[in-house]
Amino acid sequence: MSDIIEQSGEQSGIENPGGGIGYGGNPVPAILQPTLTAVDALDAQVHDIVTCDPGPVSHALATAGHYAIKRHVLIPGFAIAGIVGLLTGRPDLRRAGSVGVAGLVVTATASRSIKRYVKRRRPDECAPRRKPGWRISARSLPSGHAASAFAAATALATVSRSPAQSLMIYGTAAALAGGRVVRHRHWASDVLAGALLGTAVTLLARRLLAR
Repeated sequence: MSDIIEQSGEQSGIENPGGGIGYGGNPVPAILQPTLTAVDALDAQVHDIVTCDPGPVSHALATAGHYAIKRHVLIPGFAIAGIVGLLTGRPDLRRAGSVGVAGLVVTATASRSIKRYVKRRRPDECAPRRKPGWRISARSLPSGHAASAFAAATALATVSRSPAQSLMIYGTAAALAGGRVVRHRHWASDVLAGALLGTAVTLLARRLLAR
């Protein structure tokens, strides 16, 4: 979305609000700058609140989410579930597996493409958290972990037996994805964008794949 301002050899402030699309990116159209400025300002406020004193539970969820909602973990898991469902004659398990694999693969592909285009710096790539010598990836938007978490949640909700069960599934996904803000790896809007991407793609996969 925007670039960090360089001043006297040091980075000051979180970003140049609404000033450009990403690290070294092109200026955004003037009509979008007020909106991006507002998003950047809100992201900064939310980030400061969330990371001020997160507590042990938030830290534990953030650590769990870092490892559990990676696509490299989820895609094989859903693939195994689908194969087991096929071999054992359990259509719900097969359905969840096939929808999960399709949703996660497409979500991951879309997420990587968007990241390469938007090139937004992560919170820990901005002052004052950036460590000297660290490479700037500028791959913050959208959050791939959040996208994977909600793609998986949507696949599981496909075979959910009740609204309460679906609510629990999505609540778990939200809690784990929110840890990306706690770990200074994403802004809140990155997580929201990832959640919307993963949900939308997997809903489409659920609709297109045969039962």
